[in-house]
Amino acid sequence: MGGGDGIDATRRGWQLTMLLWGVLASLLFAATFFNTRERIAPPPRQRTRVRDDIGDLAGNRPSMVLFFLALIIMVSIALRTTTAAYYFKYVVGRPDLLASFLPAYMAAAAAGAALTPVLTRLADKKTLMMVLMSLTALLSAAFFFVGPEQITAMYALQVALGLVLGPKSPLAFSMYADSAHYNEWRNGRRATAITFAAATFSQKLGTALALAVIGAVFTKLGYVPNAAQSGGSQAGIDWLMSIIPAMFALLAVAVMFFYNLDSARLRQVQADLAARKAPL
Repeated sequence: MGGGDGIDATRRGWQLTMLLWGVLASLLFAATFFNTRERIAPPPRQRTRVRDDIGDLAGNRPSMVLFFLALIIMVSIALRTTTAAYYFKYVVGRPDLLASFLPAYMAAAAAGAALTPVLTRLADKKTLMMVLMSLTALLSAAFFFVGPEQITAMYALQVALGLVLGPKSPLAFSMYADSAHYNEWRNGRRATAITFAAATFSQKLGTALALAVIGAVFTKLGYVPNAAQSGGSQAGIDWLMSIIPAMFALLAVAVMFFYNLDSARLRQVQADLAARKAPL
């Protein structure tokens, strides 16, 4: 698509490909927007401004914790996903493996997501999220000790990471809904839309930060595309696949300590809201 061979053609090919996907995505988003109709009307007396919703969000501790949690987790995931192409090309010397390495993670993540209802019966959401991110940190760090010839170990860790991170998304989205309940209980307004919009924004921001981290590490260590890498550059790729994502996963665990909407408090919030809405 870049119209030739060489680095410049490859760069242009990537730019044009991303432009194409961007245009297609924009058209799909526009089609979704113009064909969506709101079916649930707010209470007649509820009149809020966007500024009020943002204020509610900023003052909602569970929502703010989840905002930073989503950002940090996305940094950890995007670091490994993006670096994998460089890892298999320059460290393992098998770029062909990427075609099965990433789908292995996605399949395992789907299986892990399906186990979420079972896992939430064993532990509350806060505890479960902390356990999952602790395991993510452990498995990511373990990748640092896998040699370039240990292909089976790479795939085993990749599948294990998918299983561990799979429940993260359904668990986090249920926690966003809980934080909207908490906002309604606290302020009399749900602000559901802005809660989920903030979550989506934090995920996009996390992806952008991950790419910035990768670019900074590559620049610092002298990465040269399509050439044999120096020892420092190869070490940087190893760290981006293992230790650095593990550090962000541990940061996610630390952030969850500030989440104050545990199971007991959530039950109280739900009971109070049900009592308010009960007919007199």
